[in-house]
Amino acid sequence: MKKYSLSSKSKEVQKMFNHISSRYDLINHILSFGIDFLWRKKVIHLLNVFKKEKISNILDLATGTGDLAILLATKFNNANVIGLDPSKNMLKIAENKIKNHDLEKRIKVIQGFSQKMPFENNIFDIVTISFGLRNFQYIHLSMREIYRILKPLGILGILEFSNPSNYWIKKIYNFYSHFIMRKIGGLLSNNYNAYNYLKESIQSFSYFCEKKMNKLLKYHQFDTIYIQKYTFGIVTIYFYLKKT
Repeated sequence: MKKYSLSSKSKEVQKMFNHISSRYDLINHILSFGIDFLWRKKVIHLLNVFKKEKISNILDLATGTGDLAILLATKFNNANVIGLDPSKNMLKIAENKIKNHDLEKRIKVIQGFSQKMPFENNIFDIVTISFGLRNFQYIHLSMREIYRILKPLGILGILEFSNPSNYWIKKIYNFYSHFIMRKIGGLLSNNYNAYNYLKESIQSFSYFCEKKMNKLLKYHQFDTIYIQKYTFGIVTIYFYLKKT
């Protein structure tokens, strides 16, 4: 198998998340006014609607501190969940959360990258990505890997920031993300570069609209089953089906 070396940008992003990991959850909840929890709950609800078959294995990519992985294990209580993330410090926090929820037997976390995953073909019923897709450095390689490890008719669920369509909402959101979010995040984390990166990554990815996302996933042989913007278009939830 071809060996992929980490780019300098991948290493920088990994180092950045390791540095801000201890305050990552607190800052996210403050900056989103707590709505980030509701967005993840919506993903869980929609998965329950769309995936009627028996669910045995779930992979949460860019799992971070494990919030979505824990919700997945709680909702689908017969499934095993794996959370994969490049940041070892984020995963340490995830492990503590998992232990506190008494889910050590059903959730396993692994340090790794989406472009080269240590899993066999066709083993996951669901793959989720929550606010992590914009950090993928090799998005085509990652999509190939996701397709490879998903079972036929498996679902890929994505929760990611997007660009509000309303003119005034867009103005307010851009002001908030450009000035307030960076300052508050930088102050609380003592890492202004991290929240400058966050601002820039959101801004660059927010223009990766539904049509471009669909084109990318169609190229990798996924069918679109659901796309919906939430909270004035600040985030979008996407669901795709692996073709048989």
